[in-house]
Amino acid sequence: MFLLLGRKNELYMLMMPCQERKKMRISVVIPFYNPPVEYFRECIESVKRLNPYEVILVDDCSTDERVIQIAKDSGCIYIRTQYQSGFDGHPFNVGVQNAKGDYICRVDSDDILLELPSSMQSDIRFGQADRVLVPKTSIIEELILAPRAILNGMVIKKELLLKYPSSEDASVFGDVLLVLRLIYNQYSHDFCETTNYIYRKRQGSIQTSKPPFYHRLRLVQTVARFCQLENIEPKQSIRYLELAMLNVKYGSKSRKVLVKNQVAIKKER
Repeated sequence: MFLLLGRKNELYMLMMPCQERKKMRISVVIPFYNPPVEYFRECIESVKRLNPYEVILVDDCSTDERVIQIAKDSGCIYIRTQYQSGFDGHPFNVGVQNAKGDYICRVDSDDILLELPSSMQSDIRFGQADRVLVPKTSIIEELILAPRAILNGMVIKKELLLKYPSSEDASVFGDVLLVLRLIYNQYSHDFCETTNYIYRKRQGSIQTSKPPFYHRLRLVQTVARFCQLENIEPKQSIRYLELAMLNVKYGSKSRKVLVKNQVAIKKER
């Protein structure tokens, strides 16, 4: 499903010069806190090569002066948060609030962005990272069974991120929670057909500094928060939480366990 522009937007587009009409106003937001120097420099360079409308570097009160200087000398917009939040949700929200583009693309400070869309007819375009499989059907169920970093490289209308700001609570997966809410509310979306994002896993990140079971419990809290925020009826909420508990018990094997259970139930019937 694609959404059509309203009359006001159509008139605005017609008044713009042809060259400007062709270029999407995408603000790339990069939250950061003491990333590895070389990774950070490569991240910024990869984004600038794509010539987006603007690049916003949001510093969550870094203490590494080398990183701070790279950000200030980059030619990008530099914003420092008023306090160190310890989580990427707050600096990302600050970047969105200060963005002047119509669309937002989020990039982690140690990753590489390879491509931005030249046009979009949907509210959301899912990115395609090199090591993250984006589900194209049953997205809510798939994200609950196997949560993954799905927000990075995604291009999304800024108005949606203002309506559904990223969670600033470290006890939930902010990116998964956001996508669950967007898909549940049926915003139009499509998918990048080629790899547009390189995800670099490193020691010391949130994902690697905690044991796997810790993150499985975060998923349960994420799903519970999703059901609360969207006021999902009890029967459906229980089903979603049961899927999350499969992940708690079986981790990456939860999808296979679910299919096996469904086959067993059909045989009994």
